[in-house]
Amino acid sequence: MPVLEVLQLKVKPTITPTNPSILTSLQTVRSLLASKIHPTQSRFYQSIEDPSLIFVLGLWDSLSQHQAFLSSPLRAEVLAPQEDLLDFSWCVHITIGKREDLPLEAPIVSLARIKLKSGEHVQLHKEITGRYREVLEETTKPFGVVEGWILDGGEEGEREQVVITGWPGKEEHLAFSAGLRERFEDYRSLRGHWESVVASHMRDMEK
Repeated sequence: MPVLEVLQLKVKPTITPTNPSILTSLQTVRSLLASKIHPTQSRFYQSIEDPSLIFVLGLWDSLSQHQAFLSSPLRAEVLAPQEDLLDFSWCVHITIGKREDLPLEAPIVSLARIKLKSGEHVQLHKEITGRYREVLEETTKPFGVVEGWILDGGEEGEREQVVITGWPGKEEHLAFSAGLRERFEDYRSLRGHWESVVASHMRDMEK
């Protein structure tokens, strides 16, 4: 089953986030990957809350395939176009069924990286979110929901989750979450099971 690379980059302090060279460099890297390594079909997103944050979603046949590229001599050549513009922040991987599962056509994409507390918190988180998965899918139609446990990091990855959802706008997502917290006590308790969360609302840079 393919894996989804979820990569966060940060625009260098000397570069303005609106610089068109940023997108051009990402597109060049995508083309080089396709011709020399693997067609990742990457999509590029910019955070609404912090435009200096760039997210890349790309497909690989396996985690080991991506790791092999990162440790290969070709890495420097392929990534060179973005080196003067962007700094690496973090990268994780989750299993995905197919590219079409992603909310690629959504005007706004929400990405959350949630790290759970150890012990019973993992199971309780799964139970609570499982109860509301159907209503989340119905609310986000036709854009869809992708979620998965991080494949990187061994046992640590087993309690870290990525959730990607599509929305008409940021306000709709915030209103949906606020409504569930207001009505349901178990949903209000979710954050008590989290050690940390990194969340962004993003726009597709090529639209």
